[in-house]
Amino acid sequence: MIKIFVKFMINSDGESPREIVERLSPLGGVPIVGEYDVEIPLLETERLFPKLEAIHKALKGSGAFYSVYTGVDTGESEKQGISDEQRLTEIRKKIYAAKLARWRELGVDTKPLEELLETDLEKFREVSKTYLKEHLDKAQVVRDVHQSLRLNDEAVYAAIDDLGVTLENICKLTSLSEHEVILSLARLISAGKVTRVPKEDKEVYVRVRRVRTLKGEGESVPAESLEEAMSRVREAIHPNGSTFRQICRVSRLPEGQAMNALSELLRTNELKSIRKGKNTLYVFTQKKSSA
Repeated sequence: MIKIFVKFMINSDGESPREIVERLSPLGGVPIVGEYDVEIPLLETERLFPKLEAIHKALKGSGAFYSVYTGVDTGESEKQGISDEQRLTEIRKKIYAAKLARWRELGVDTKPLEELLETDLEKFREVSKTYLKEHLDKAQVVRDVHQSLRLNDEAVYAAIDDLGVTLENICKLTSLSEHEVILSLARLISAGKVTRVPKEDKEVYVRVRRVRTLKGEGESVPAESLEEAMSRVREAIHPNGSTFRQICRVSRLPEGQAMNALSELLRTNELKSIRKGKNTLYVFTQKKSSA
């Protein structure tokens, strides 16, 4: 059986060791003697990351620092004749397999990673770091998600604006792990609420603004190139500034092309964004010449 071993660093201003151990009792925590202080079994029906999250929540506010180690009983590995290195490899594979199962539930094609997991663990670790991020736009995310995931999505969406926020800053603003934020972004992108755009030397996530077509205006007309989209955005911006919605309406560009053009114009400092009340206005850094 896989077990989670927890080691505490007690703060004299926090709770007592007994009180801290009792916080983990509902999760199956049992005090032990040795390098670690508590062991918690991970049942066959349980996943590692939700269990770690439950441990983190249980210890929040205790005033103690902690570290965790995932392993199996020494007796079990000796009975099976498994070396420490083999045991660690098998544990890692089980953890990664659980992660892939979660990605499959979100509609991500994990077959290439499943093959790597069986044949080349080191290459799997390297590729899997960026695989999900690169496949965000292609993920067909299930709509009926658990309530806790909806709360994550709400927190992530609230942390994003139409100027763009990096993955690192979203994690800081939401206090969610990078893994949780990436999965949430996959759902939001699939739902058409968020898009990913380049900004300077980084990638940022921005809200997709819904633009209602005014009666008689007709549908949007895609640009054939980024240069054309940038030209149409320039023509659409009022001398005193325009909102993203106004730019889309006047330029008749699809939202994605309008945002990409705006990002490039911001990057080259041709435009700047300013806050005006609840709105963000895009204005020229230099006034248009009235030729």
